[in-house]
Amino acid sequence: MTLAEAIESGDYLSILLAQRREIAADLPDEKGPAKAALHRQLSLLSKEIEGLQRGDEEGAEGGANVDDGKFEAAAI
Repeated sequence: MTLAEAIESGDYLSILLAQRREIAADLPDEKGPAKAALHRQLSLLSKEIEGLQRGDEEGAEGGANVDDGKFEAAAI
């Protein structure tokens, strides 16, 4: 699936996978700071994809999956 097709589908995971494929394809042609930036972006995308594939909200949102306790106004 191309990036345009993934965007049309509206599926976030498909979009990330297509972005990762494009970066991996462009990487050999880059040099210097641009290549370093693509490596960093590739790493970030891979972590987010892994989190989504595990069904882990932390990987998708960058935060912890924590259940809030009951609010007690008297405790303040």
